[in-house]
Amino acid sequence: MPLKIVTRKGARVDKRAVRRLANAILEEHGHLRSDLSVTFTDDSEVRELNRAYRGVDRPTDVLAFEFGSPDDVPGDAETVLGDVVISVDRAAVQARRFRRTVDREILKLTAHGVLHLLGYEHATDDERSEMRRIENRHVRAAIEEGAAD
Repeated sequence: MPLKIVTRKGARVDKRAVRRLANAILEEHGHLRSDLSVTFTDDSEVRELNRAYRGVDRPTDVLAFEFGSPDDVPGDAETVLGDVVISVDRAAVQARRFRRTVDREILKLTAHGVLHLLGYEHATDDERSEMRRIENRHVRAAIEEGAAD
């Protein structure tokens, strides 16, 4: 699976952990051959994207730009799922607020963005619970696998 990880504006990220996490989620959902990019940047760039594409003039933690519905393409076919853009600045703020490491928060946001590309939403309590359950399971597994390396 071609997974492109981009860091901009001095963003520092454990790319191996991000790759493990994204690959595991895509594999579980049958999208082994799907293209995906994950870009890590700062609040100013995410704010620009949020304003341009969502009409919201403020930074956010993660944006997911879907290039079509994953349900439209069989999991074993090559397809481009989309792009995930994460603000490392927001990740740091949220990590302090939720009392977790920045690395863990970055993995959580990565999982969240990838799940959005796979069609998950969190408009209802049930959807939010399901998405969090999957995120947490994959984040724990990625961290445990990294500790075993």
